[in-house]
Amino acid sequence: MKVDFLSSIKKVFDRYKYVLIIIAAGMLLLLLPSISGGEKKTPQQVQTPELFSLEKEEQRIAKALSEAAGVGKTEVILTLDTSIETIYQTNVDSQSSVSSDNTDNRVITETVVISIGSGNQQAVVKKKIYPEYRGALVICENGESASVKLRVINAMKALTGLSSDKITVLSRKSK
Repeated sequence: MKVDFLSSIKKVFDRYKYVLIIIAAGMLLLLLPSISGGEKKTPQQVQTPELFSLEKEEQRIAKALSEAAGVGKTEVILTLDTSIETIYQTNVDSQSSVSSDNTDNRVITETVVISIGSGNQQAVVKKKIYPEYRGALVICENGESASVKLRVINAMKALTGLSSDKITVLSRKSK
């Protein structure tokens, strides 16, 4: 009886071996992300860039300047000339209709959107234009020293793209 049972299983396997192999491969692929321990990324996680923060930028620059020799404790204040601008991808379609007395050309522009799952849609960003700086104020210890002032101005020019006439370096008051 045991031999009959094994021979019937072998016959079924021989008959459906390709179907069983495909099912086994599909189940393996379904289990693969959970086996690897990798975290699935949702569209939100993939497409969420870090936004520009003026306060964080000021803190980052102040920290870097305060590490320079002779500069000491530093505070940075930046002013912006423009704000963040987002340009979305668009499709442009021109349609023309000819009437008996004149020609009418219409241009239809629509923003391109993609589905991000669960019925949600998101516009496709073509590019982001980050703000431009208008000026900078740096308050630091030893700001009265010409060499410190020159090093701070050169560093601010490199970090912000501002010209030296738009950067002011002041000395921190002594306590």
